[in-house]
Amino acid sequence: MQFLDRLDYVFWIPLALWVPLFFWFMRCSYPLFFKKMVKKGKKWAYMPEKFGKNSPRMAIYRLLNVLFSLVVSLGSSIGVVWALNKWTQVPAVYGFASAIVFLVFAMVLYRLAVGKVAVIFQSAYFLEYRRAHYESDSKGKMQSEADIHNRAIWSFTKNLRHAESHGRLWKYVNAMAKTKKIPPDILAEVY
Repeated sequence: MQFLDRLDYVFWIPLALWVPLFFWFMRCSYPLFFKKMVKKGKKWAYMPEKFGKNSPRMAIYRLLNVLFSLVVSLGSSIGVVWALNKWTQVPAVYGFASAIVFLVFAMVLYRLAVGKVAVIFQSAYFLEYRRAHYESDSKGKMQSEADIHNRAIWSFTKNLRHAESHGRLWKYVNAMAKTKKIPPDILAEVY
């Protein structure tokens, strides 16, 4: 049980691993979720170039998601083992059963991370949609809603590919999502 005595100093480290896991899900493995959204026909879902059709990276990222979730869950369950040994009379080995709870928490964390990324990309897409709609209205062209959507998808994809090629995809998408610029005609319709 000398192993458990050494855990006094590293008890908080496994808990601190949840933050990098969240950012891994949010910044690196979001294309796994977006591939599903593309198949469902969501127009705002953008697949980066390196995750093209049948890319082996998708399988690698799935494996890394599982591996990182297991490592963080087992690390957190070691903290529970330490706590059981320190404060209770229950055999410390039972603390490893908490790994199942931590795996469920990792799945919830994944859903939260990709949900946040989806909201960012949706906001960026609808900014591009408002621009396409405003351009159509300002030129006096009467276009159907499908034509405006197609123009917005084309422009959105082109801009994101350009930003990705320069290494600024996240900076560009976040800037688009957080902008409060509204074309003047939309503002006039609101008032």
